[in-house]
Parts: sequence; C-alpha cells; structure tokens
Amino acid sequence: MGLQAAISIRMTTLRDQQLAWLNHIGQSANMTLTEIARAAGLTPSTLTRFANNNENGHTLTAKTVKRIEDATRVPAYESRVIPRVQTFSEDEAQRYVAAEAKSPMEKALRQASQEARNVHLWTLKTNSLAAVGYSAGMVVVVDQDETPRNGDAVCAQKYDYRRGTAETIFRVYRTPYLLSAFLDAEPLMPEIVDNENIAIAGVVVGGFRLRH
Repeated sequence: MGLQAAISIRMTTLRDQQLAWLNHIGQSANMTLTEIARAAGLTPSTLTRFANNNENGHTLTAKTVKRIEDATRVPAYESRVIPRVQTFSEDEAQRYVAAEAKSPMEKALRQASQEARNVHLWTLKTNSLAAVGYSAGMVVVVDQDETPRNGDAVCAQKYDYRRGTAETIFRVYRTPYLLSAFLDAEPLMPEIVDNENIAIAGVVVGGFRLRH
C-alpha cells in the first residue's frame, strides 16, 4: 500500500498527521520512505513498516520524529509548500558503512552504526577539517544532540533551492559563519548559518583512522 493510500481524508489522529508529514517530505525532497529513513539514520524499513501497519493506530516515537526533523529540516507535521530538493550530495563525506567485521574495532563500529540514535559516523573525503585534526580518510563521529560552540568542527547541510540540491559539508563553526580548515589549500568562502540555506546538523566530537 502506498503512502498516499494510507492517509485518511480527515487527519484527526496523530498517525494521520505523521503520515501526511512524511508524504509532504517525500514530495518536497523527491525521496522515498526508505531514503528518508536512511537520511535520518533509521533502519531503512522503519517508515515503510509504519506506513503499512495500521494496527492499533501505531505512531512514530518522539525520538524518531526528532531524527527525521534533524535530517530533513522539515518541522514535525509541517505541510506548507517548500522549495523542492531533488538531489542530496555527499561529495565531502559519506556515511560510514561497517563492512564485514574482522577486528574488535570494526565489530564495535558495526554495532555502533546499527544502534546509534543521534550519533552518526562519516568517512571524510576532503581535507576541509585538516587544520583541526580531521583529514581525508578519517572516520568522524557526529553528535546531533550537541550544541555547537565557537570553534567546533561541525557537520552541516547546505541547501540550494534554485537547483533543488542539498549538500553535506564539514566546516569549523565561528559564530555565525562556517569556515574551511585546509592545511595546504586556499580557504573556501565563509558561509553564514541562517538555518534556512545553511543549517548545522551536528558537532564532530571525535575521529579516528582505521588500519587498511
């Protein structure tokens, strides 16, 4: 059953509101329920099961709703028309995916990536944080619950509504700007955090490099 079919004509329950909200996110960002779940760090089938399971008026938990809000920047149960985001780019980093665990560290990372709620692991592709100790190839730990402080390395979302794109970037937060921190390259233009076009998604709280 599709998401549209699961939404009642009259949204009188919390479940109805949640389904309409997810449908709005999906249409605005051109994302499936599985893609929304992955962006929020949820098990890929979480939202599909929710949409297809109407036993006892099943609803999403407050923690799940918060994670979707943080990942999509769409407030809970928002239904106003917002610019469409069609493409999500991860040129600067990619979500760390634990391969077959061979060492104790890899086993720990595999477990952490499966159980973490508001903490996510990313593998950096660039040296935009090299001057503060995080270089390309390192796995960094991003905590969405931490409040960014001046000087923190952060993960942010950069939206271009004209082109319909969103990009995950890693910068140093210098209130109210995001700055690159290359060691041997020209700095990128500072970008201001306005929580509309640029929004901080989490604080980098640590990092490490795996042996290959």
